[in-house]
Amino acid sequence: MTIRSVLDATQHCVITTHINPDGDAIGSAAALWGALTERGVHATVLLPGPMPENLQWIPGADRMEVYHPSTLGHDRLLAQADTIFVLDLNTLKRLDLLGEAIAKAAGRKVMIDHHVKPDAFADVMLSDVEAPSTCSMLYEVLADWAGDAVPRFSTSVAQALYVGIMTDTGNFRFPRTDARVHLAVAELLDCGADNVKAYELIYNTSTFGRLRLLGNALASLTSHCNGKLCVMALTMDEIRAQGCTMDDTEGFVHHTLSVEGVEMGLLAIQLEDTVKLSFRSKGTTYVRDLAAVYGGGGHVYAAGARVRDGVLATVVADVIQRADELFA
Repeated sequence: MTIRSVLDATQHCVITTHINPDGDAIGSAAALWGALTERGVHATVLLPGPMPENLQWIPGADRMEVYHPSTLGHDRLLAQADTIFVLDLNTLKRLDLLGEAIAKAAGRKVMIDHHVKPDAFADVMLSDVEAPSTCSMLYEVLADWAGDAVPRFSTSVAQALYVGIMTDTGNFRFPRTDARVHLAVAELLDCGADNVKAYELIYNTSTFGRLRLLGNALASLTSHCNGKLCVMALTMDEIRAQGCTMDDTEGFVHHTLSVEGVEMGLLAIQLEDTVKLSFRSKGTTYVRDLAAVYGGGGHVYAAGARVRDGVLATVVADVIQRADELFA
């Protein structure tokens, strides 16, 4: 069964994406929701947790609901859905309790994703690890579904797709940002996507507390592995002291790669009883395998992990040692 035939057959569906959603996750969910509802499909987006504040302006984001197993009729929606679309993730484990409910649901399951080594949980799997974003994959899917329609995307769908492509390509600077990506973006702009608004609301709008927190994070920078690894570290006490949440640290890790000579960056955050690790690479070093050592995963150049019962200094020291072996 093809993705297009599934879209044609869908009448009642649930759409979801991973916990701690980024621009590609919310963008792809909002775009698919918009494309389906515009054709009269009854579609609901269920999230395993809340979305960051800087993504709540995306068209359709205000209609998304956080899954709760005992209220709001969410389990009933899952039971009634003929199709469940799982976007921007390759394992139901990244959905927490929602993943367990989806695994039990009778409806056909469709995965659209670009992460490596996907679990075989879906009836229809569209997996492309070379794709720069899930939204770029969804652009192709929805463009094909639109056929000869002019325009092929509504302004709302175009805006959502643009956000996902922009954020997951690092503002169009990551290695897989090829001519095909720019051609897709050109069409989305023609359909009404606002590139200035997207950048301003996602990257250029901060609270005073978030900027002060970024100052703390930059002050923590340390260099290792002969300058090839840059580490940034924060604690929840520092985050709370500025009136911030974990959402406010989104994007901080990219600053580690701006240091001359750095090939890999790490942001380590001490939570209550867990250390959250975010790895980034300029494209010369694969960080997904390093994240996998700590039970995490992601892209080859952008990955993350959580170390349960971890102590910040101990975990960071271990990462540095493993990175030193990687660069040897």
